[in-house]
Amino acid sequence: MLQRDRSQLERLVIRIANFTSKPRVNTAWYSFVVFFFVLLVLLPTIFVLGYVILEFTAIQNSVFSNQEIQSQILSALFYSISVSIIVSIFDLIFGLPIAWTLVRKEFRFKSLLNSFIELPLAVPTAGLGFSVALFWGVTPGVESPIFAVQFIRNALPMLILFHFTTTFPYVVRSLTAILEEIDVTLEVAARTCGASKFTAARTVTLPMFRSGVATAMVLSLAKSLSDTGGVVVLLSTIGSAARTGTTLISDWKRAHQDPEMIPFEGIPYDSLLPSMAFLAAIMIGIAITLVFVAKIIAKKAQLPFRKVYPSFEWAVSEGKAPQMRQIIAFGFLILFVIIPSFFLVAYLIQGASLAALASANWELFGQSIFMTVLVASVATVVNVVLGVPMAILIARKSHTFSRFLDALVDIPYVVPSSALGFSVGLFWAFQPVIPVNELFFVIMAHISMTFPFIVRNTVGGLEELDTAYEDVARTLGAKPMQTFREITFPVIKFSIIAGAIMSFTRSVGETGATLAVSPTSTTAPVFIVNLIKIDQNYFLAALTTIILILISSMLIFTLRASISRAKRK
Repeated sequence: MLQRDRSQLERLVIRIANFTSKPRVNTAWYSFVVFFFVLLVLLPTIFVLGYVILEFTAIQNSVFSNQEIQSQILSALFYSISVSIIVSIFDLIFGLPIAWTLVRKEFRFKSLLNSFIELPLAVPTAGLGFSVALFWGVTPGVESPIFAVQFIRNALPMLILFHFTTTFPYVVRSLTAILEEIDVTLEVAARTCGASKFTAARTVTLPMFRSGVATAMVLSLAKSLSDTGGVVVLLSTIGSAARTGTTLISDWKRAHQDPEMIPFEGIPYDSLLPSMAFLAAIMIGIAITLVFVAKIIAKKAQLPFRKVYPSFEWAVSEGKAPQMRQIIAFGFLILFVIIPSFFLVAYLIQGASLAALASANWELFGQSIFMTVLVASVATVVNVVLGVPMAILIARKSHTFSRFLDALVDIPYVVPSSALGFSVGLFWAFQPVIPVNELFFVIMAHISMTFPFIVRNTVGGLEELDTAYEDVARTLGAKPMQTFREITFPVIKFSIIAGAIMSFTRSVGETGATLAVSPTSTTAPVFIVNLIKIDQNYFLAALTTIILILISSMLIFTLRASISRAKRK
């Protein structure tokens, strides 16, 4: 019986392989993938740019003639731009020594340190904003746990500290990935010729490392410009009225949907939609410009300097100087990233009370967790099914169109999440063909936002696979589907899994896109924002955050364990 079932399954697989190998079917499938990306991912992401052009007269009447709107936009842009640039610089200064140590040094507890660096990625940004505010900020109305620093009242330094916490893990991971690809032989040769460790690293390795620096800066800038929920919670907890570009879009969206919820003095209700569109378009333009400039600076700047200072560089290469650099870098990591990320655990332990538990809306709590997992799961499955073929099209099809797609696929990542959510909502609201509801809005926004994670990770895996193996399989008569299943997939499966987990965890923690597309949604991050900003139920907000951390952490550790087992085999 078992043998019969197996033979039937094999025949089914062969039929599927034969069907999908037909040129027309293959062309139709890849055409559908491109159609999906261009019309349902890319176009909704930048739709607001077209809206601004078409409705420019309304924007002139609403924005350029209203001093209050202009003042709020300029203030929000100041915070967004200044914070993102400052944070990117600090990320590189402190991230490079840590990445270098993780790649070039062997020491005890190295794997544990790797896990610690990844842990903040599992914290939803809304909960992270609350945790950072508890640790660093003066929080009127909220009793901070013992050992809290509690000395910052101003919005600007708090935003810098928060964004450093959110972006630093991405930067370190990006830098370590590039460093691992750089051959250490040239560096060893330089040291053999008499160069100090510092000189060899500065003059030999770092010039080959510019692409890694550019990637790290892009990740830092994009992430810093996108954070919304964490910023809302952070500023609300310290009692600040400041807004960034993404939070201003979020607040205006709420006011547009419910004028009594958040009043804006001096801003007519009819001016909110044109103002949101104008600000979203500016945020998209700024994000793309900053990313482009960062790439040019990182690749064209004449760094490191060619001149060598032997006495100084030998001094910082020998003795206790390298150890001191490592101690400072890792101390900075612990103090400014690890502790602030999980400080809300101390609040949860100290603030536990039956009154807080009894007053909680547990039905809405359960709905928010279910909605979050549902949206993240649907978005991840859709992106895996359609993102992997897109990656194959980019990595394996050597023509101009593939290179063009390669450039376009990063746009949804660099677009700030609130601007993306607003643009997606605007797109689907304006099209008269497909009936949509709130859940559809949210899912499509999350698909657009997380699509690049699947594609980029899979492209990276495909580039590591020598095409000769696939060519040999096809020469021996294997169909395209058989080649993918037997040769390609076993090599890139961990890249796909990594992209899927990044997509899922990003979706689980996303607030800005959700609030911008549908402020009344009940996903867990939005639930956390409302608990802190409206209900002041800080204990339940911390508890919800911990549950989301556990969900994301289990996925991250499962991936690491699977990769470790595969490497041992």
